[in-house]
Amino acid sequence: MKPRFFMSGQAFGWGLWLGASVFCTHAQIPYATEPFSRQNKFEVYGLGQYLHSYDTTFPGAYGDTVTMKMEDTGLGGMGFAYHINDFLSVRADLMFGPATLHTQDPDGADMFPAESAFLQTGRVNLDYNMINRRLTPVLTAGIGYQYLEIETDQSYVVPGPYGWYYVTDYYYETDFTWNVGAGFRWNVTDNFFIKVMAGAQWLQYSGAQDISTQLEAFLVIGWTF
Repeated sequence: MKPRFFMSGQAFGWGLWLGASVFCTHAQIPYATEPFSRQNKFEVYGLGQYLHSYDTTFPGAYGDTVTMKMEDTGLGGMGFAYHINDFLSVRADLMFGPATLHTQDPDGADMFPAESAFLQTGRVNLDYNMINRRLTPVLTAGIGYQYLEIETDQSYVVPGPYGWYYVTDYYYETDFTWNVGAGFRWNVTDNFFIKVMAGAQWLQYSGAQDISTQLEAFLVIGWTF
């Protein structure tokens, strides 16, 4: 009986190996250089953004200048895209996240304690996939907006129907943005894709002396259908 058991176990092992080999063959990731058509396809995705903003200068109250410095931060969100053909696609992104702002005098010293802020951004971009392969360089350009909300250090109490209420003041503004970027896109499978992008965005805050530049990097993971 022992030899029979041995042969049965051996057959089971070979069967398991063969099944795993067949599965791996079917599940093998296609070559990145393989031709791939994106025409008339839609996609949804999640994205993360690293944002670095250069300092912005505002006129001061006594003829000097005041500088707004935003610490590097990260935003997250989601997007939707449609591929017009194998090379051009239109996409819309929505992202949000926290930010920390410093108001500095001409000597670079903080004039107030650091202020917490909330950022929300949206954009519509046209992407150019340079080759119709699973892995392709990508160029992009678009327009959008940035919503900035700052929790100021000004607090006060106001009367209400059931007594007095403690209120924290907020400042907010929405500004027009424009952006360009470049990176790589990889359709790992027929449905799953990854995209890595870097670029720059510009906007002008209300009352600022100049246009603000923001550098950005993205990691995008999504589903094509």
